[in-house]
Amino acid sequence: MNRIAQGLVLVLLGAAALGTTLASDLYLNYVQGYFRPFLIAAGAVLVVLGVLVIAADLRAAARGADADDAAACGHGHGAEGGPRVAWLLLLPVVSVFVVAPPALGAYTASAQGASSAPDRVDLSEYRDDPFAEAGDGPVELEMREFVSRAWTDEERTMSGKTIELTGFTVPNPEGEGWYLARLEMACCAADAVVNRVLITDEPAPEKDSWWRVRGTWDEPEGDLQEVRDHRFTVEEMEEVENPPDPYE
Repeated sequence: MNRIAQGLVLVLLGAAALGTTLASDLYLNYVQGYFRPFLIAAGAVLVVLGVLVIAADLRAAARGADADDAAACGHGHGAEGGPRVAWLLLLPVVSVFVVAPPALGAYTASAQGASSAPDRVDLSEYRDDPFAEAGDGPVELEMREFVSRAWTDEERTMSGKTIELTGFTVPNPEGEGWYLARLEMACCAADAVVNRVLITDEPAPEKDSWWRVRGTWDEPEGDLQEVRDHRFTVEEMEEVENPPDPYE
């Protein structure tokens, strides 16, 4: 890989970072939204460095640099300018521009299983009493908030309330019903955990399709933290397009 090729790799990598952040929301498939300015800055630096490398090599060639100078900077000597393995840096670019890997979905949710019951969750990080604010109307909750309340709210304030959840469908490998799930991401897709509810009163939709369901929590008997799957009774459901941010 000569110097011009190295510069092109840098430009392409930078363009991939800028394209997924400035031209689309594709970066949200891989990292949290607060990484956007850092990705933009990194992409801009890579593009500038790549352009500088290419420009410097072209100037050297235009000045008629002798063979020793060309060899020193790797110009015109193919692989002598850098290790061949450096071409592997193009693979992330190809995956973004050609393949565009989607967000994690049903396969990940099935393989990972549901998140376990937390010992304690501070519900003050959510709204103090979303049900009082909504009056008699439905309350829209994030999947993670619903699951946290279902496991830890000993007062069972969700009981009998109409709740609206949005997520993607996951087949139940054990055969009973299907899951409406959402992945919660702390930093990047690698640390995503699954939050889900089990639905048994509606036919299973197509895997990985996104749905908004409205219904009620099936309040369990006994200790909340012993519940493996939180059940949800559906009153209404409608298919929705993939949300701009597939993670919570």
